[in-house]
Formats: sequence, C-alpha cells, structure tokens
Amino acid sequence: MPLSDIKIRNLKSTDKAYKVSDFGGLFVLVKISGAKSWRFKYRIDGKVRLLVIGDYPAVTLAKARQARDIAKAQLANGIDPSEAKQEEKRLRLEMKSQTFEKIGAAFLAKQRKEGKSAATLSKTEYHLKLANRDFGRKPITEITAPMILKALRKVEAKGNYETAHRLSARIGSVFRY
Repeated sequence: MPLSDIKIRNLKSTDKAYKVSDFGGLFVLVKISGAKSWRFKYRIDGKVRLLVIGDYPAVTLAKARQARDIAKAQLANGIDPSEAKQEEKRLRLEMKSQTFEKIGAAFLAKQRKEGKSAATLSKTEYHLKLANRDFGRKPITEITAPMILKALRKVEAKGNYETAHRLSARIGSVFRY
C-alpha cells in the first residue's frame, strides 16, 4: 500500500533502523535517531544498488516519487542513477571552483609563457586586480553583464575612460580563455 504524508510523519524511531516501503523500489528509512531518509533500491547489471534521495521532510513524498521516476528513466536508458548523481555533484563543484580570479591567474600565466612584454603583463595584472575586487571570487558561470558593467562604471567614475575600455577587453579575454 502506498505511503501517505500522515503515515510518514507518524513513523517513530525504535532501537533499530527500519524501512517502510512506498512502491516501485522507493522506501523511507527510519533511523534510530528518528531521522527519516528517502532511498531508492534498484538493480543494474544484476547488482542491487541504492540511491539516497534525501531526508524527510526536506524532500516530500511527491519529490521523492519524482526522483524515483527520474532514476527509473535513467535506468531505462542504461545509466546508473547513483553514478549520474555523483557526476552531477562533481561537475557542480568543479564549476563553483572555477572563479574569475583563478581563470584570470591562469590567463596571466599563459601570457607569461608566450613571452609577452613586462609592460603588457603589468597592465594585465592591474586590470585583473580591478576586476577581482568586484567579482573575482565568483564562479565565472555566475558573473553577469550588470556585474561587469558596475565594475566598469567604477573606473569611469574616476575619469579613467581608456582604462575602463581596456578593462572591458581584458575581462572579455579572460572569459574567452
């Protein structure tokens, strides 16, 4: 019999963790501490695997069923849902670690290797410092045009229009890199 929200809320902890099934491989694990966690049990290549969906009540019954359906669709396509979830997490962490500051430093290192003149390198370094003050610690995928415009407006407000123009070009170079 399928679970309901009331049944899940009324589950109490015991001296041992136990499972209460919904249907289609989805179940809620009630831990000794009283915490409730959604799990999806499936088979791939003849092996039983377990996908942790999340903790109740943060993940509702409807969301858990939706996650189970997505996992079943992945299984139908020959994809292991657990491995897909880990890969997605790895990519998300990698994207967050790719900040403008780090990519700018790599860009500057590339210019040094190419043998750019000392004047060019110092100007690039200066422009990157200006940009880093405003959005250097942000992941490059989260930097928006208004953020860049704000940084350029700060430079223009000081009357440095040429510097703002070159800063814009340098930011573009880092994004292309």
